[in-house]
Amino acid sequence: MNKYYFLFLIWLLPAYFLFQGGYQLLVYNGLNSTYENGESYVADVIDFDVKQIAAQTNGYVVLRFELQDGERVEERLALPVQMAQVIMESELIPVRYSSNSFNPIVMLPTYELQKSVVSVNMAVSFISLIAVLIVAFFVTRFALRRIRDGEEKIEIEQIDAETAIA
Repeated sequence: MNKYYFLFLIWLLPAYFLFQGGYQLLVYNGLNSTYENGESYVADVIDFDVKQIAAQTNGYVVLRFELQDGERVEERLALPVQMAQVIMESELIPVRYSSNSFNPIVMLPTYELQKSVVSVNMAVSFISLIAVLIVAFFVTRFALRRIRDGEEKIEIEQIDAETAIA
């Protein structure tokens, strides 16, 4: 098998960015759907933690609230540091809840920030997809040319007038 066939694996990158963009789109639509169609509740903060590991800071919050039918919902949500700063001092957080949404719980104080973060993620995924598609196109052309024509033969000759034997 020709080693240039492995270059076609670059098409996994556009597939990955397409998947990431689709996931971010589902999150964005889930946020909007829950915000617009969900029911409002006030959630108790059960646990809250922010961790700093090297240059990354992230955390989580555990929310608990009771639905109108008496069912208790307790959910652990991941928090980037920007969202953690907004709700850090809160013991009660207003939320919107929709059980059939892709994103069932939306914390109202962080809604706009979360929407903007997801929008940036979608934009980065789209730009990355375009860039990788361009690179994949040229790599595919290169691989096809090498598979069709073979590798270039490089011959090295030493041309030195002093050491040449006649």
